[in-house]
Amino acid sequence: MRHNFQDRERWRNPDWRTKFVAWWEGYDLAALSRLARTAPASRLPLRGPVAALGSAAPAGALPPEAPRADADLERLENLQLDRQGEPVWSVARTEGAQMLWGQDCVGPGDSQWMVESVRSFGLNPAKSVLDLSAGLGGPARGIVDSYDTWVTGLEMSPLLAKLGMERSKALGVSKKAPIGHYDPEHFNQAGSFDLVLADRVMHRVRDKENFLDRVCDCVKPKGGVLLFDYVIEGTPSSWESWNGWRDSEPLEVYPWSATRMADELTQRNLDLRISEDLTQFHRRQAVERVRRLGEALKTAVPEPRVLKALARELALWWSRLRVLGSGLRFCRYVAMRPT
Repeated sequence: MRHNFQDRERWRNPDWRTKFVAWWEGYDLAALSRLARTAPASRLPLRGPVAALGSAAPAGALPPEAPRADADLERLENLQLDRQGEPVWSVARTEGAQMLWGQDCVGPGDSQWMVESVRSFGLNPAKSVLDLSAGLGGPARGIVDSYDTWVTGLEMSPLLAKLGMERSKALGVSKKAPIGHYDPEHFNQAGSFDLVLADRVMHRVRDKENFLDRVCDCVKPKGGVLLFDYVIEGTPSSWESWNGWRDSEPLEVYPWSATRMADELTQRNLDLRISEDLTQFHRRQAVERVRRLGEALKTAVPEPRVLKALARELALWWSRLRVLGSGLRFCRYVAMRPT
């Protein structure tokens, strides 16, 4: 299906939406920019399932946001700021993220995907799980619903932890799936668990050695560790994209190499069972969700504050996708603690 033509100025000075569409459709953005500067004032075609993103919010067309009513949530937003002094997570961003990733999810991989990911650990009502990447608690509650086990969810964002706990209370699982806030740089969780899992946490922790020590302290004998994370693999094919990714991340990132991650787990007397590259699968997860969002935005546009946050979310993922498979990998690690 063909979409409306867009002004050549869009290709001459591409914003994040145009860059994403060019990547999606396989266009050479540099060539299109040169063409836009030299071609007559005709128009360049734009097609593809995310073309709606280009017209959803014209620059400068957004009305002013309504004043926020919930002072407590605003306070929580401001407890964690990015390098530009803006909240890492806001209520608007959580709403935009759920439009992109699904109900109660703030990243690729929905609750069902996590339920399947932990199936091999034999969870049951007598076992317990520590989720160090709880987000809004969707995956944690999915595990509770599927295995009737106990899941303690911890989240780095104070705002996400608050909203996640409120959601658990509303669904009547606040005891079996509580969500709380923690700082991974000063992680010292009491208790022991049959499974400790973390999705895309390690690369954001500066003192990884200490963090892994504390994680291992939490694992029962015969218990498991499940990590999904970004790791360095080889040399980036484009240092411009690599530096652009690191600059676009709200907070500093400190990825290890894939080999180092595996070695560090082994050095802590864990039996490393699986070290698997899931980069292409991870990319497909993200791209499929963006495609669905593009379809949804053809018929419904969110309110301005959510649309603005959604634009920020997509810009962040555009930067990540540019380096995934080109110096950055997404890997799964499964390790067991011996008796």
